[in-house]
Amino acid sequence: MTRNYRIIIEYDGSDFLGWQRQKKHRNTVQEILENALNKILRTEIKITGAGRTDTGVHAYNQTANFRYDGEIKDIKKFLYSLNSVLPCSVTVKSIDEADADFHSRYSAKDREYIYKITTRDISIGRKYFFKLNYKLDFKVIDEFIKIITGYHSFKSLCKNSADKHGFFCNLKGVTYVENKKNSVIEFSVKSDRFLHSMVRALLGCLIDLGRGKLELKQTKEKFLKGEKIKATYLPANALFLNKIYY
Repeated sequence: MTRNYRIIIEYDGSDFLGWQRQKKHRNTVQEILENALNKILRTEIKITGAGRTDTGVHAYNQTANFRYDGEIKDIKKFLYSLNSVLPCSVTVKSIDEADADFHSRYSAKDREYIYKITTRDISIGRKYFFKLNYKLDFKVIDEFIKIITGYHSFKSLCKNSADKHGFFCNLKGVTYVENKKNSVIEFSVKSDRFLHSMVRALLGCLIDLGRGKLELKQTKEKFLKGEKIKATYLPANALFLNKIYY
């Protein structure tokens, strides 16, 4: 009997070329996980992830599923064995048997990313933050967030050259929390889908607007027309896939 198993994974993407297995390049999170599962289950396993994180992007709660012609009877023991053969940069947090029709990608309703910014020099944990050297006008940022929230084409803010859905995404919201005491700003972006490098471009655009590098009226016009916006693509090191919603 074929069973469908769901796993939740946390990983530090610093040393990986993204999530998805590649033909020409090794060292992706998917490949590392499949190799570990093959070793433990002694059969070829193919896993499907809910989202294809880019090179250098991390995940707190990536969801994936795989089908196995057998039964994992002792989940706790299996989880221990699996994590023992994985590098310390990848941890399978949980595993459970899902419904036969569950698909980590197509069953997902929304995805949420967070981006971490520091406004001061730090040493501990610095590789997981983007250092911001400018003061921001959050009123301008709030105005543009209102414009992009909802069902829109994000052709202006991604690296895709083509998209079967016409670049359209339903952006559910962009929120941020500014912790002045710790000099940290954390953005959260939630959408039904994301295009290649869309989060880094979108947040880079907000930063550029907030510091006056981009002008709001002109940027709004370009976004609504689907014209390329010359926004800064923020680095991947501070981006985390936070949660998949089903």
